Amino acid sequence: MQPQIVWRGSIPVVETPVDRRPETPVVLVVTSDADLRDVAARVLGREGYTVVTAAHAGHAVLACLKAGRVDVLVAELSMEDVSGPALAARLRRHCPEMETVYVARAGTPECEGMLVRPFTRDDLLVIVALRLAASAVTA
Repeated sequence: MQPQIVWRGSIPVVETPVDRRPETPVVLVVTSDADLRDVAARVLGREGYTVVTAAHAGHAVLACLKAGRVDVLVAELSMEDVSGPALAARLRRHCPEMETVYVARAGTPECEGMLVRPFTRDDLLVIVALRLAASAVTA
């Protein structure tokens, strides 16, 4: 029987940071609707935003940590695992300046920072721009 050699070393792992310029706003889109995630990422990306997507709250927290900062959170008002406001509160521990946009089902009363389905790409772009402008005014 030959002796087994066990190598006990470490291999450095370098995570690739989110590719973005410092001045580019980062938008995190959190929804279980894969089609909405894809379309929102495409629309916002074409307008020059850095977009990170997540299917649920757990992935959203990891995406926030990996991105380093999130300027605007676009999340479902009501998700299976947590509510949109509860997720925003959790993410604000890491990104205190983060603005929020909630996506609600049809029939939900409209209010500031809320997109009610169905909505257009222009509706999404306008509300994200308004939330970023509100953030810049209060900063």
